[in-house]
Amino acid sequence: MAANDRIKDIATVRKWLREFSLFGDKTRSDFTESGYRYAYEKSDQLLDPILNTVRDNHNCQHVFISLDVRDVCHNPLFVFYKIHYFKDNDIKLHFTIMNSLADGTFKSRENIVQDVFNTNVYSFDDGIDSTVNRKLKEYLQLGIIVSKRDSRKFLYALNRCSIDLRRWTHAIHFFSEIDSLGVIGSYLRDRLERTGNLPVCEPFLFRHHYIHHVLDAEIVLVIAEAIHNKSSIIVSNNSRHQTDNNTNPKSEIIPIRFYHSVQSGRRYLAAYRKASNQLTFLRLDRIQTVELGNKVPDYQKRYQEAIERLKHVWGVSDIGERELTHLEMVVKVYSPNDYALKRLELEKRHGAVEHIDDCTSRFSIDVWEVREMLPWVRTFIGNIVSLKCSNQNFVDQFKHDLHKSLSMYSQV
Repeated sequence: MAANDRIKDIATVRKWLREFSLFGDKTRSDFTESGYRYAYEKSDQLLDPILNTVRDNHNCQHVFISLDVRDVCHNPLFVFYKIHYFKDNDIKLHFTIMNSLADGTFKSRENIVQDVFNTNVYSFDDGIDSTVNRKLKEYLQLGIIVSKRDSRKFLYALNRCSIDLRRWTHAIHFFSEIDSLGVIGSYLRDRLERTGNLPVCEPFLFRHHYIHHVLDAEIVLVIAEAIHNKSSIIVSNNSRHQTDNNTNPKSEIIPIRFYHSVQSGRRYLAAYRKASNQLTFLRLDRIQTVELGNKVPDYQKRYQEAIERLKHVWGVSDIGERELTHLEMVVKVYSPNDYALKRLELEKRHGAVEHIDDCTSRFSIDVWEVREMLPWVRTFIGNIVSLKCSNQNFVDQFKHDLHKSLSMYSQV
């Protein structure tokens, strides 16, 4: 496949795959932006060789992605970070520079340029001296090479890894598939593969594998750096009510903590909005752009306040309530082995479970936004003995929904 047939901007891939994850399939009319139309027209060429998941129906009007993660040992989306757009002269110059530094010794820029000319790929008339200098600066930033100062000159050499990666094989495998920055582990795994040190059998298989998270790695890296530096970030993101994909106005927020839902696989960022002092949650896959902001002098104070408040947040909603809502629910089952009681222990989060007897348990919790708990409380219908809440609207809403469900089923 020609290099210029690739999608150059990973942000386009993020938006495209996010839409497929949310809505399942797309038709030609759904692709309104030029980047989307390009992806649609090139879908077979761009994604099928990488994911092997793009399929068209018989009239070629619908495109959908079908992937069984049980059949995938390694995240195929890592390859989007490894696609580099280049021209013919760029790739020739790359290999000639690498060939010059292959012996592992430090060389000056002049010596590297001379080695490039000695390969007979370029002549002195090509005027590539400044291009080599630009490439060396780029490779320094990427970590491909290292430099040191000798007298008035900078010397360059390949960046050799002194760590024995063979001792970390299983850790690299696990890290690459689980961590938010697993793309780093994928690069290390590629190095093991080149040296022939990969195990014969794959050490890990994953039942629930949310592979599209890898496309948020660059976003996560910038946010993590901001948290480490105690600074704000400038973000633009699509809200859930926005139907187009135009970039929203940028806003400054103070990042606090990442949240990962083990039920839906969605990931969020808990943060303060700089303009107000209210805690908010942003979905990572909806963040379009992010950049480092300014240092926050009182970051540690804000962080501790947020952590204390997050101790009483059930999900990813905080509407700024000043008083906690207390909820108590007594659940009774007909057998001590009923899974409903085990669910209370597994899903209680920061709540408390008191076992009254072998078949009865009391669940209690204090939360800021109790309405978030309504869908979860409904799952215990048929086992609830009593439900009490300091916010009577919650109990009334629960009863109203229950009566409405009964009326619907009674008409069947």
